[in-house]
Amino acid sequence: MKGFPKVIKTKSDLVNTFKMAKKGSLKKSDWLEAVAKLENQNWIMCPVINLSEDRKAVTIMFCAEAAAGQRVKNGAVYPTIQSVETVEVDKHTTDTENAATEGQEAAREGTGSGQAAAGQQNTTTHTILNLSKAVNIGTMEIGIPAAVTFYDRLGISREEVEEMKGELEA
Repeated sequence: MKGFPKVIKTKSDLVNTFKMAKKGSLKKSDWLEAVAKLENQNWIMCPVINLSEDRKAVTIMFCAEAAAGQRVKNGAVYPTIQSVETVEVDKHTTDTENAATEGQEAAREGTGSGQAAAGQQNTTTHTILNLSKAVNIGTMEIGIPAAVTFYDRLGISREEVEEMKGELEA
């Protein structure tokens, strides 16, 4: 990407580099690669902690952006989130269910305020996503849609970008 701008910050940057690539001043492949990098910013990539046997329930660290009805990215598979569950997990336990159950029992016992504060330091929050279809075997991360996309930041529509990509790929 020699001679290509290091950062595309505005719609005019994107349009100007597109025009340059179309004229041959910049490589078309460099422009398409830059757009692919921008499109990757539309996803929050979350490492997968645990997968269910059927690969339809995915446990990740807490992700406030995850919501039912969203499509998540998993390679070429884009399942829909059916439901989102948040659980507190004991940091010293790898089994999410057991840790969540133990946490509920400790809360019912009514521990003292000093003990409760210490217990909070030993837990972490996980998000469990129940998906419409199974994710790929060996999935290590899953993409949650970002609240603000690069289209929003640059003030350009997805259709405009797709049209420009189509012109260069032809």
